[in-house]
Amino acid sequence: MLRPMKSTPGCTPLSRQFRAAVRGMALFSVMAAGIVSTGCTRQKYRAKVDTEAYYLIDQKVAESCEATSLPYRIEIDPRSRMFDPFNPDRPPMPEDDPQSNRYMRMVDGKKGYPLWEANGRTNTAENPQWWSTLPLDSRGVLVLDMNEAVRTALLHSSSYQRNMEEVYLSALDVSSERFLLDSQFFAGWGSSAARSGSRVSPPNGSTLITTGPTGVQMSKLSASGANLLVGFANSMTWQLIGTDNYSSNSLLNFSLIQPLLRQGGRDVVLERLTLAERALLANVRAMERYRREFYVNIATGRNTQTNPSRRGGVFGGAGFGGFTGLGGGFGTLGGSGGGGGGIQVQNASGYLGLLQTQLSILNAQENVAQLTDVYLELRDNYRELLMTVPTTQSEIPTSQIQVATALQQVYSAQTSLIGLHASYQSTLDSFKSDMGLPPYLCVEIRDPLLNRFKLISQGMRDRRGEVGRVRIQVGEVNTAILEMSQSANADTGQSVRSIESSAELVQMLAAVQRDLKPIEAIQRTIIDSDIAEIRDDIAILRQAIPKRRSQLTRLLDSVTRESDMVCALLPTGTLNTSFLDGEGLEQLPDELTAELDRFEVKFKEQAEILSELFDSIDRVAKNLDKAASPAARFAEISQIVILNSQDLLASINENLLGLQIVQAKARTEAALLPEVDIEPIEAVQIARANRRDWLNNRASLVNSWRAIEVVADNLESVLNLTLAGDVRNVGDNPLAFHSTAGTLRAGVAWDAPITRLQERNNYRQVLIEYQRAKRTYYAFEDGVWRTMRTTLRTVRQNQLTFEIQRFAIQNAALTIGLNQDRARINEVLGTSGPPTAANDYANAINSLLNAQQALIGTFVNFESLRRSLDLDMGTMQLDAEGLWIDPGPIRSDTLGGSFGNAVMDFGLNEREMEMRDRIEALGGQPIEVAPSDRLPPSIDPGEDNPTLRAVARDPIFSDAQASTGIAPNFASPTGGKAAPVGMALPLQILPASNNNPLSGRY
Repeated sequence: MLRPMKSTPGCTPLSRQFRAAVRGMALFSVMAAGIVSTGCTRQKYRAKVDTEAYYLIDQKVAESCEATSLPYRIEIDPRSRMFDPFNPDRPPMPEDDPQSNRYMRMVDGKKGYPLWEANGRTNTAENPQWWSTLPLDSRGVLVLDMNEAVRTALLHSSSYQRNMEEVYLSALDVSSERFLLDSQFFAGWGSSAARSGSRVSPPNGSTLITTGPTGVQMSKLSASGANLLVGFANSMTWQLIGTDNYSSNSLLNFSLIQPLLRQGGRDVVLERLTLAERALLANVRAMERYRREFYVNIATGRNTQTNPSRRGGVFGGAGFGGFTGLGGGFGTLGGSGGGGGGIQVQNASGYLGLLQTQLSILNAQENVAQLTDVYLELRDNYRELLMTVPTTQSEIPTSQIQVATALQQVYSAQTSLIGLHASYQSTLDSFKSDMGLPPYLCVEIRDPLLNRFKLISQGMRDRRGEVGRVRIQVGEVNTAILEMSQSANADTGQSVRSIESSAELVQMLAAVQRDLKPIEAIQRTIIDSDIAEIRDDIAILRQAIPKRRSQLTRLLDSVTRESDMVCALLPTGTLNTSFLDGEGLEQLPDELTAELDRFEVKFKEQAEILSELFDSIDRVAKNLDKAASPAARFAEISQIVILNSQDLLASINENLLGLQIVQAKARTEAALLPEVDIEPIEAVQIARANRRDWLNNRASLVNSWRAIEVVADNLESVLNLTLAGDVRNVGDNPLAFHSTAGTLRAGVAWDAPITRLQERNNYRQVLIEYQRAKRTYYAFEDGVWRTMRTTLRTVRQNQLTFEIQRFAIQNAALTIGLNQDRARINEVLGTSGPPTAANDYANAINSLLNAQQALIGTFVNFESLRRSLDLDMGTMQLDAEGLWIDPGPIRSDTLGGSFGNAVMDFGLNEREMEMRDRIEALGGQPIEVAPSDRLPPSIDPGEDNPTLRAVARDPIFSDAQASTGIAPNFASPTGGKAAPVGMALPLQILPASNNNPLSGRY
């Protein structure tokens, strides 16, 4: 049980005056803290950070010469799935694991922080309102074309947002490093009260109240390494009991330390800030390239390779804390490594891949329809065979085998079609994830981009399907009529079929008329609409022939020129190039028009035959009881109804297939690939001046080179000059400073470089890292060359393949026609055809399908490569929405790039730009520039070296520069500190070898 503490003899409780003093001191301190903390809320701190970071980013965008219309901001659109609708400074607590949550309430028997849920709780990690902002149609489906797919991905992609935030964090590093070189002020205030007992000197007890600034300081680190610290301290004391007096003590002091060797100099002091600034510039460029790669990724499925990379925040904060110049890749900060190009698209995925699969599905559906036609044709032949007397016993089984084989081909094609559908849906789900959308969202891809490669219009496909359904229905009725007939032996001993008149037979004949009725509308649509559409396709072909002829001529010239070239882009050797001659191209529109006219006449004739067939069926139905005999009745029904209906439908289907072939020929020959005609060396030259990652790799190499100077600084001695002093007040006036109450100190400190083992190891390491960086850089250049050659080689391959596939489609269509001609001849001769007829039909139809798929795949791959080539040359332009601006023809005279010399000239004075131009005029020879206008005696500018003679006559540096040792900003005169005045270093120019295949490639 706790009891009140008794008063100890000789101890006096706190006096009322002391308690009042403590209350006053506390109130004063609270008021001071409230005044100081005014305006320092989380929201205002965040707003200040955003303002400064965005200023730094916009500054680097301007310095990078980017003409971007999209500012770099990390605020998320409220329509996005990523948008957080809650207070960003006090977000509610998300759903937690119940078992883990108990440790927040109680841990190791100790109560946890009670206000974890003060900001509320939420059960969702995504924007709860984002679904309502989706542009869904009346079915609840998100319909996307290519541009809408890119817009949607930019709105919801978490990877895009993460890279944007990486640029922002890189700006925080610059802000932190700039702050370290700014004047920094620190101030505080403190108050205290003390009560001493009666036995403590001074006697009778006393109350002391002390208040004043705990320390007001200003520190400044200069670019030379000088560290200045200025401080002011004051203490005011009141003694309320006892002597009851007041005193004030003030101190004003300063300290200045200037390193002269180690840790001194701008090369070391400014290194962290310089790296942070260069890193932010590199990340701005990397973000611009990433934006373009992001578009290509959505459009073609090519993975992004360039990402902004923040190298600061070593210990979790901003800035370059822990920087040593070694390890962790600080020397290569901002670089993107080797490779230089990216993965080439052989089979497009992404949005274009989905479009390609859609067309593949349509072609596969047409393939099923054509195989079904073959099956129905063979089944009709088998049905007709049953109404005749076979010449051999094997004729009926052979016909049955053909029907079964054709049906098996239909089943196989349907299975493949189901597989295409499943693959398409799986790819579509993956594409949704790439856009940042959930897989359960219903998305429909709808785009006219590949409509030109729908070699058969959807209307013609629909007509084929309608005719096929009519054939099936009429065939089922005809089969039922045959099943009503009976077989009997005539007086001659031959087997004949007969059929009795009945109400059911009348119904069957009426069903044939009913099922044939839709053919009238189909024929009218074909004559009035489909044939007119094909005439338009032929007109488009006629307009495209001059451009096709021009493309064929250029392609043939390129193939002929490189046919026997050793280092050609695509040497073709003895390739037969007759498919590039374009023979008969000009006559093709007239031939197709004449063929179309013949089909138009046939369809009009078939419309009259259909009308006559209806009349004939009516007449047969009315005169069933007037037949001479059941056998005569069956002969009349089989000839007028069954055979004529089947023949008419087969003829309509055959002519419809002929129309489709005419349309496919016209559209196939009218299809044009966009123009791409550029040599690898031209593409590399354009990329060298415009690729953002190439600029970053140059900067990365220089970062590694600069690290040599920083690390070499630690090999030097420590030699510091120090100057310090202080002055105090005189009397009780806190500002009465007097020189007699001050001190001034000066000194020098030197530390000999005796123990530098670790430093020398670091120095050797950084030299090796620089050599590695150089190898990485030229590996990057090799990667650019390899990418350009591979891309343009694939472009050439696709151009040739595209022309070959035109002939493949024509040949497959011809094979289908020949199979039909053979079947027609066999029908006239009354034979069942060869036992391989079904397989021959199927092979021809599958060949047409494969040729169509190859043509579409070639075009899609070509479009993917065209976008990749525009990206890899650094010339890709995006509009304000992040959508690709199609450059049109890709030739050296149409692509100059978006930068030109703007990047190269930025920040250089006229003299430096003149020097750069003269160095570039040396023709790509490896050079080393030093401040001298004299060549070494060992190099003689003889008659055989005009370049050296030109440099000797017209030196790069003037005599004035040579005498003073002044070099341009980007030239390193020596390997250590600045070159001594008057030291003349030779200009070394190493001639390019005539045997070096890379000489002059730049």
